[in-house]
Amino acid sequence: MASTSSGDVLVLGVLLGVAAADVTIGVVGVAAGLAVLGRWGTSSLAALAGGQAVVGAAGVTGPALLAASAWCAAAALALAAPRRPVATVAFGLAAADVVAGPAALSSGGSQLAIRVAASLVAVLLAFFVATSIPPRLARVAALVVAVAAPLLVLMAP
Repeated sequence: MASTSSGDVLVLGVLLGVAAADVTIGVVGVAAGLAVLGRWGTSSLAALAGGQAVVGAAGVTGPALLAASAWCAAAALALAAPRRPVATVAFGLAAADVVAGPAALSSGGSQLAIRVAASLVAVLLAFFVATSIPPRLARVAALVVAVAAPLLVLMAP
């Protein structure tokens, strides 16, 4: 879904929870989706791709609280990554999408490079978290950071 920019970010959050087979992780995914919805005014992945293609990557544009919200949502998704390789890649790519935008293949030049780099870093971070941090601690941290993401959107001017 995220790689093709089709679908809904809230559905993607639920599917990440199903992939992890954990309700807490599903809550993390939906909270990250709510942060995206609050920032962009839509839960459509296609609209998210378009918005970030025009305005710029969510993690570095706009008011500081909104940028921080994007980073919190991405961190929550990376912290929620399960220990299964395919699922870990999915969580890493979802985290990169929140910060740098989906649909890397439809972007031009420097935006493509930013999105590829963000995807690589996020996937590597998700693998690090999945293999180095105890799962219970990672889940609690993911939940705390995920709740902070939509709260930051609400506090933004």
